[in-house]
Amino acid sequence: MESTEMQSQPNEAGTETSKKRGFRQWMNGDILTTEFVRSQVFLFLLFCVIAIFYIDNRFACEQQIVKINRLKEQLTNAKYEALTTSSILMQISRQSQVSTEVTSKGIDLQPSSEPAIKVDENEQ
Repeated sequence: MESTEMQSQPNEAGTETSKKRGFRQWMNGDILTTEFVRSQVFLFLLFCVIAIFYIDNRFACEQQIVKINRLKEQLTNAKYEALTTSSILMQISRQSQVSTEVTSKGIDLQPSSEPAIKVDENEQ
């Protein structure tokens, strides 16, 4: 009886040809010894190098996005802190707040009863 395995026959050039590559040929690694695969090894290596660069570039981009988001959050916090500080300073510098602080400290100062005078430099 004939075996169910596909027999490869040498052709005129001396290389083996097979009409159907079987599962056994893939599992044994015989597919790696064919002329087509051996001639395309450098192309496969080029694809591997490109894939590595692609993965590295994606990782670097994700790290930059994380850094950008962190900096945006810090900027937002700094804006809110500046707004809070300016509102506190505005409240402290109001005339009513200043007069309350002066009287609570026991300093004898009275607000001016005359309006402020504007001095122009051109009227000399």
